[in-house]
Amino acid sequence: MTRGGFTLVELIVAVVVAGILGTALAMLLVNDSRFVALQEGMLSARRTARIGMNWMVSEMRVTTDSGLVAASPDSVTIRVPYAFGTACDRSGSLLILSLVPADSLAYANASPDGLAWRQSTGAYRFIQGVAASASTDTAVCTADSIRMVPRGKCVGVSGTPAGPPNQPVVGSIAYLYQTVTYKFAPSGDLPGRIGLWRRAGNSPYEELVAPFDTASGFGFLVGWSFQALDNPPADLSTVSGLELRIVGASEFIPRGATRAQTSDLSLQVRFANLPAY
Repeated sequence: MTRGGFTLVELIVAVVVAGILGTALAMLLVNDSRFVALQEGMLSARRTARIGMNWMVSEMRVTTDSGLVAASPDSVTIRVPYAFGTACDRSGSLLILSLVPADSLAYANASPDGLAWRQSTGAYRFIQGVAASASTDTAVCTADSIRMVPRGKCVGVSGTPAGPPNQPVVGSIAYLYQTVTYKFAPSGDLPGRIGLWRRAGNSPYEELVAPFDTASGFGFLVGWSFQALDNPPADLSTVSGLELRIVGASEFIPRGATRAQTSDLSLQVRFANLPAY
């Protein structure tokens, strides 16, 4: 009885076929791994861009007309309201404000820089260098028929000149603000990359998130046409909003790619209470 076997030709064919299948399987795994790495890089870039946008939008949306005080293509400084209320009369050297309920965390963490009040023209007037502290002198407000809002605050503001045009008219809308700067600058957490930094008042800069592509920056919306300019105009009071040009980047270069993945998010934020130009 004879036992069957494989011929040399059959063995060669089997080895070749196995090699082709093995190579195809290896290429499939490599391509799949690269695809997953690219997707992870894109998600990382998109997450960075969204975090940066959420930080800035939350404060820029409440910025009023003439709220931009300094600007460049990669840095802006704005007046951010953190407590709104109604102006009462003076009590000695203090201007008394009746504030509506404010976010307790935002109020506690704010670095007060100034007071803004709405003039009869509809535009806001800004007074720098004020200080606010709790006050119990509610009689000044009630004498002017201004009610204290439940859960609101009564504060005394020092550093406001007495009399027009710098003293708010009794009953006018007013708010306390802090000066906030956002800028794209070299990251401290990821050397060689770009980070988004924030500073309130004169406090040290804090890096919020990184990395970003070098194309990230700000555009400047001018007038009622909201034309977007790459550079700020000479007269910042004509700026009616900001265009956030955020290009998030992945923290790593995905396998098979030559550069970090990026995610481009662009959003226009228009200031509130815009006067007629």
